[in-house]
Amino acid sequence: MNAAPPAPRLAGIRSRWLGAATAGLHDDPGVAGAALVGSFGAGRADDWSDLDLLVYVDDARLDEYAAPGRLPSGPGVLSMAFDSRHNGPRGTRALWLNHLADGLPLQVDWYVHPVSRAGWPADSVPVLDRRGFDRLPATFAELLGEGEREPPTPKGPVERQLGRLAMVTVAGRRIARRSPDTARMLEILGCARVPGASWRHRLTTLREVLDGFAALGRPDDVAAGHAYLGLVEQTLG
Repeated sequence: MNAAPPAPRLAGIRSRWLGAATAGLHDDPGVAGAALVGSFGAGRADDWSDLDLLVYVDDARLDEYAAPGRLPSGPGVLSMAFDSRHNGPRGTRALWLNHLADGLPLQVDWYVHPVSRAGWPADSVPVLDRRGFDRLPATFAELLGEGEREPPTPKGPVERQLGRLAMVTVAGRRIARRSPDTARMLEILGCARVPGASWRHRLTTLREVLDGFAALGRPDDVAAGHAYLGLVEQTLG
């Protein structure tokens, strides 16, 4: 895969958001610890990367902190929130959040885990540690894959459509990176496979997909999606 092209505007939005959210974590005594995981924790993030944050809270407060809006945020507006607890082991929680900041989408994955499971994954970067948790030999992906998984929460038709709307940003990110699995992501969004399609063709296809979400009544999210795809085009063009 080619190296991702620079996108300083996205990197700046993300940096400001993370700075404010990290300050909020430090100001909340109920958060026992927090760390960057995912691409940032592993040291392979680029300007297009979203944010993955692991937080530890007391076991009895797990559901409280897993509620949308409970954890701190940065500049912008929370536009969509999805319960993604099925991505982790039983007894943990997770949220996939879509923020609108400076007219663009910013996606953040929060992994809310109880202190009874606390420990820093081998590929994490702690940003707050009130209790001196141990460093673990396992990676974050290995920890998420341990044992029985949390069952998924029911999703209605509107929430499933909103999830597809949020995934347009994921697909745009893969186009920007010239990722080999871009075609598969477009298929997930209901697009026909076009072998050898150019990035411009794929962007056009994604714009058509975005316009199909007008009936959801989420003009700000659709506009932010178009702005994001415009940034991809500007960067690659």
